[in-house]
Amino acid sequence: MHRLERLYHLAEAENLASILKHGLMSTERLLNFVRMSEPKRTALLRGHRRDCVRLSENVLIRDQRPMPPAALAGALQDGLVPADWYALLNGHVFLWPDRDRMDRLRRACGRRPQAVITFDGAALLESFGAKAFLSPINSGNARRKPASRGRETLVPFEVWRRKGWPTGHRTRSPAEILFRCPIPVRGPYLIEITGV
Repeated sequence: MHRLERLYHLAEAENLASILKHGLMSTERLLNFVRMSEPKRTALLRGHRRDCVRLSENVLIRDQRPMPPAALAGALQDGLVPADWYALLNGHVFLWPDRDRMDRLRRACGRRPQAVITFDGAALLESFGAKAFLSPINSGNARRKPASRGRETLVPFEVWRRKGWPTGHRTRSPAEILFRCPIPVRGPYLIEITGV
């Protein structure tokens, strides 16, 4: 099985001061943090973000251009609709176990300055493994023949470690590691921050 030694997060460089102070947070937690009121909060959690959204002077959340509702709808299983999938993903912090995948996302950000935060994967999973999930696909991309996705796409880390993917396949590396909790950006988890 893949050892998940290093995990990468790509952050908007302008978010870095807030990230260093408060840790990495999901969109859902960020909306709570800035005390976003209804109905805008629900719209941001369950709607498609065509563009980045500024929550405060130093908090910008990414767009969701790679998963427009029409494309996403055809890939969903288990009776899910796009709003359900957006809400599910907005509850997690995303890390990449593969530097090449993360670099592709970085290139897709164009000229916006980005910071690459590198974590010790073993240390993170030892502390936060109970809140970690693995995905065999890029769950935030629904373009170009999107992979099917549903309630079993995000596999709890402990289940994956014992049993592998639901198909029983144990050697395929995860595409993403998702955490349903804030991630501290400090030792012993942080290895380095580059790109700023």
